[in-house]
Amino acid sequence: MTATATLDPNLETELEIDCIDLEAGFMADTGEELCVGGRIMGAADTPVVVVLGGISADRHVADSACGAGWWRDFTGGNGPLDPNGCRILSIDFVADASAHFPSTRDQAAAILALADAAGVDRLSVIGSSYGGMVALALASIAPERIEKALVISAAHKASAMARAWRSIQRETVELAIRHGDGKAGLDLARRLAMTTYRTPDEIEDRFFEPDPDSRDANGIEAYLECRGADFTTRMSPERFLALSHSMDGHEVDLSTIECEVTYVAVREDRLVPIEQIRSAADQTPKSRFLELTSYYGHDAFLKEVDAISSILAGFTGAGR
Repeated sequence: MTATATLDPNLETELEIDCIDLEAGFMADTGEELCVGGRIMGAADTPVVVVLGGISADRHVADSACGAGWWRDFTGGNGPLDPNGCRILSIDFVADASAHFPSTRDQAAAILALADAAGVDRLSVIGSSYGGMVALALASIAPERIEKALVISAAHKASAMARAWRSIQRETVELAIRHGDGKAGLDLARRLAMTTYRTPDEIEDRFFEPDPDSRDANGIEAYLECRGADFTTRMSPERFLALSHSMDGHEVDLSTIECEVTYVAVREDRLVPIEQIRSAADQTPKSRFLELTSYYGHDAFLKEVDAISSILAGFTGAGR
């Protein structure tokens, strides 16, 4: 295993907290040696928490001189994951073109390699959506290193309906690649995905009779076109296929997890049904189960700022 840590050269010198970009090599389940990139950000000598999101999430969890963080509502302004009070370890998920669809176990091994590069032994982990799958895999393969886990909108295996939707998305991308325009296929796959992330109530309220003065005035098709086009600027067709397969292949033996796992389920989530998360909690030796109701369905972890902040504060002890 190789591991290096370097200071991000783009950071402003007046930044008060450490922000170190990391690179590490690790061995995948296939026997291939892969490379992973990540970041550790936060005040020195504070607890380290791994923070993981959906497949489009990356190392930029909190705002920095390099740009806005994808979970900025929870990581700034004395929020529950304020980098002044904890250190956030984050990852650019592995989806190497030479690897055979890196598994959630591979992502977990990559996180451990980044932790080693940062000189960190004990970790807590917070994961949402795909990140929640990876969090469970991490707690399973390294029980001696994980203190506790918070898993939002994820379970120990993928639901059948989620696998069905993703299979259509992959077929769309693969067909487009065969016709020489993988980007167009990725655009369409993302549009379909957006209809599964949100609730029918939200879509109806926003687009059945949209306010002519709102950003939704051009209707649902224009909204989906925008979301699809934006996704293609952040994700390649090949990377998407690898991570999609990784989600469908995810399965964790929950009996191997020794730390306490707090599960958060959203009643309106159609990708990860509440019953399956409750079942995961029942099978985990030490667990807590929380449920939310949300207009935003699976995207609650991004949109429900007050509710998720309260859960995060309870998990991290922020404000105590």
